[in-house]
Amino acid sequence: MSKGYIICVDDEVSVLETLAEQLNARFGDSHVIETASSAEEALSLIEEIVSNNDIVELIVSDQVMPGMKGDRFLEQVHQKLPDAIKILLTGQAGLDSAIYAINNGGLSRYVEKPWNIEELSKDIRYLLDKFHQNLENQHLIQALNRRILELEEKSS
Repeated sequence: MSKGYIICVDDEVSVLETLAEQLNARFGDSHVIETASSAEEALSLIEEIVSNNDIVELIVSDQVMPGMKGDRFLEQVHQKLPDAIKILLTGQAGLDSAIYAINNGGLSRYVEKPWNIEELSKDIRYLLDKFHQNLENQHLIQALNRRILELEEKSS
């Protein structure tokens, strides 16, 4: 099975590099960690990954970025990838943006900067386990539906 993708989005290079290094150290064996310095760049990256039939499992996005803000970016991602895990990082406690992202972007977690990597990693591991359980359930439901159709065809 191919590795899933984790995408980190932040306009501050040092924050982006630190986050990617930390996640790569903890999840690099099972995931490809990609970075983008803007929401627009991240959307292009997601399109490329999806067009290669790979799976974007997790997106960690900063809220305050030039151009598109994190909550609006996650809203667009949610329209294309409703099952992907979405985490919003922010250095500015903005409850309105978190509420917007929860209601419109399928937000899984809201994390304030500076983050605690141990807590963030624990949350991510839990969310990835849940993601994989949901994916497995979808596959089982599809297999069950195919089997039901086969049995219906045989009985008619």
